[in-house]
Amino acid sequence: MKKTLHRLGAGTAVAALLASAASAGAAFAAPAGDVLLLTVPADDVESASETLGDLDIVSAEGDNVIVLGDQDLADELEKTGASVTAENYADSLGTRPASAQPAAPAPVPAKLNAAAYDTFFNGYRTTSAYAQFAQDLASQYPELVQHVDYGDTFLKQQGQGGHDLVAVRITADVADQPEYADGQDGKPRFFLGAQTHSREIITSEMAWRFATELIDGYGTDAQITSLLDSTEVWVSFQHNPDSIDVVEQAFADGVDTTPAGDGNPNSASKAWQRKNQNTAGFEDTGAPWSRSQPGIDLNRNWPYGWGGASTSSDPSSVLYKGSAPASEPEVAALKDLLEDLYGTYDVETTTAAPDERAGTYIHLHSYSDLILYPYGFDNTANVRNADALIAGAFRQSFGNDYATGAPGDVLYNASGGDFDYAYGKLGVPGYVYEIGTAREGGFFPGFQRADDYWQKVQPGLRFAAEAAYEPYTASLGGVVSELTAERQDDGSIIVTGTATDDAYGQDAGSAARRPAVTQIDDVEIQAAVDRTALDAGESTGPGEAAVPEAGETVDFEASIAKEGSEQARFVFARARNGSGEYGPWQAVFVDPVEEDEAPEPTDEPSPDPEPTADPTADPTATPTGEPSADPSEDPTSGPTDAPRDDDGKRDDNGKRDDDDASRDQDRDDRSQLPRTGAGLWPLAAGAALLAAGGLGVWASRRRS
Repeated sequence: MKKTLHRLGAGTAVAALLASAASAGAAFAAPAGDVLLLTVPADDVESASETLGDLDIVSAEGDNVIVLGDQDLADELEKTGASVTAENYADSLGTRPASAQPAAPAPVPAKLNAAAYDTFFNGYRTTSAYAQFAQDLASQYPELVQHVDYGDTFLKQQGQGGHDLVAVRITADVADQPEYADGQDGKPRFFLGAQTHSREIITSEMAWRFATELIDGYGTDAQITSLLDSTEVWVSFQHNPDSIDVVEQAFADGVDTTPAGDGNPNSASKAWQRKNQNTAGFEDTGAPWSRSQPGIDLNRNWPYGWGGASTSSDPSSVLYKGSAPASEPEVAALKDLLEDLYGTYDVETTTAAPDERAGTYIHLHSYSDLILYPYGFDNTANVRNADALIAGAFRQSFGNDYATGAPGDVLYNASGGDFDYAYGKLGVPGYVYEIGTAREGGFFPGFQRADDYWQKVQPGLRFAAEAAYEPYTASLGGVVSELTAERQDDGSIIVTGTATDDAYGQDAGSAARRPAVTQIDDVEIQAAVDRTALDAGESTGPGEAAVPEAGETVDFEASIAKEGSEQARFVFARARNGSGEYGPWQAVFVDPVEEDEAPEPTDEPSPDPEPTADPTADPTATPTGEPSADPSEDPTSGPTDAPRDDDGKRDDNGKRDDDDASRDQDRDDRSQLPRTGAGLWPLAAGAALLAAGGLGVWASRRRS
């Protein structure tokens, strides 16, 4: 099988670090056991791969690719006539310092602050910690989280230990939702997966933080509240736990680190394990573990496009595709789960997914600072929903300026990947993140870098999740930010904000693929009790906002009348650009109108006429003129601001969770939220005013 490498965009800064490296072979003799980064022209790699098999390409720069290897591979490449420039992997690490030094693993949701989770390599959580974390989320947040065991790993199927394959289902009133095996019925679904390649340790940490942010933000952050009331978020923290155990043990046995704290395992270390633990066909030839190891590459084993570019038929290769499509239980189980969540819809290269098809899938990998969209197996293949997929990817790279494109545009074509299957066979957008660079820690960044990575990854994940209800239209529209809503003395609401179409990733090498910036010509404003009411058409508002004139970025203002908005707890806004589509809803809390309090009774009421005695009257009856007390009319006995069940009722205690009191105190200061434009709202008195649950939608992070 011939590997096809296309002209590559400038996707990473890794190769810049190699400019001063010496030529391999006689001019560069690395110590035995050292891992090397080999810079090779793409055309030379294409020729060499016919002799040497497929190579572990980790990044690209211009017409060159960077191959993970060692001195033996450098010599073998030179023998094929390839031009090779080599640098020791360790020398490329840690040249960009981390900006923060966290003292301990963090964060966890508030109710789990007292929980202790095992770690390795100075803060990364172990497989046992992730298994416990998923259980703890469901037990401590039963109103938001369901624990889902969707299959078994290879080793567990073989009776050799192994793990359950676990995901968490995060959404409001999760216990009242229908079974998840309902395809496109029910709420839209966003799925985040991580660590299918076990050596990519930063990825599961990002998934942990994403779940934590959503759970902690429900009820206090308008964006997150709206997301979880309107969408199911699924998170699979570790897709390959059998082999993650191998990586953890390698670190326990000892791995060198750089002065910056990044891991630098030698080439024989099992920390380089990438594939699962199916050893069928593997022959130990004594080659370094970084180049030759047992297992199947789970991201080359998916059925759509299986066996094409950048795959190997050699069981010892790090790119081994497996004996058949979906041969591995980890892939087969996740495939079945995704088909349950989304249903099947064959798009392939001939059919466009319909605009109304909901859902989005993302899997996290490392490294190279990339956001990738289909098709991985061939970047020239016909993608009928290309405009929406590309726009969505560039919206996601706005917060980090990652290189953005199909794999063959920015790195190399790669077949048998999960995101190709998500789009090609399920009909939902699929994306891959490649997080980090060699100079930011490579495959084993010190845990102190996790905060920096999270700041780059979080905005894109939030956008993708909050556009998942209509990904093929919302991804094309404009973006609203800096949204504010203030209830006035007369009961009306003044709404302000900014709408822009100029919110695409700015990587220079991706400019040719970046969507053109168009003008914002409308901003729709609505007030509603919550996002469910908005989606049901139970909202009120001026419709159009006051936009002085169309522009790429516009400030807007609108006024919503009191009538019809008295019970609104949220204001929603979305912007339309030159595509003719509206972008995702952004939400902000607003105070409902307080009803006038009932007048206090006077101490000396006017005397009533003397009643005529009735010998048949019940002596225990309430005297005339003194109304009987009805607990349902007591404003202190009304429900709190807890989320609704599906039928609009509250839980038996009328509470959202044990943290209501502290959360209500937090709502007094809107300025403390991140730059999402969301405010915090106080409780209103009286059950008639308290509609359930707060909602909010994504607001783009504007970079300073």
